[in-house]
Amino acid sequence: MSALRQLFAIIDGPNAADCVGLLDADLRFSVVFSIGPHGAQDVAGDHPAFDDYLAERGAPTWTHHVRAESAHRVEGHDLGETRQDGATVAWFVAALRLTPEGLIDRYIVGRSPAVLFELG
Repeated sequence: MSALRQLFAIIDGPNAADCVGLLDADLRFSVVFSIGPHGAQDVAGDHPAFDDYLAERGAPTWTHHVRAESAHRVEGHDLGETRQDGATVAWFVAALRLTPEGLIDRYIVGRSPAVLFELG
């Protein structure tokens, strides 16, 4: 299972904070959410800021579903959808970088309902 799939499986579950075991102490991240046709919200920072983001976010009613992915050495890139009650509500693009120890030290994701992909 890819590092992004592992991360999503944990943060979509009942104990999102358990993903700390996948994260490097030097984590830098950005999560960008569309908030309509003319704006976005960017939650970004370091490891403590990610911990705060997870605590504030709580347990969402939507889940991540990876539909396409690629990896190159220590980097991963995914395209996927977020679903609520089985229906697609938005698509996301995510990328990460792994340390030599296999921990995530860079993570960026963008999510928007404005562009939906039709994948077979």
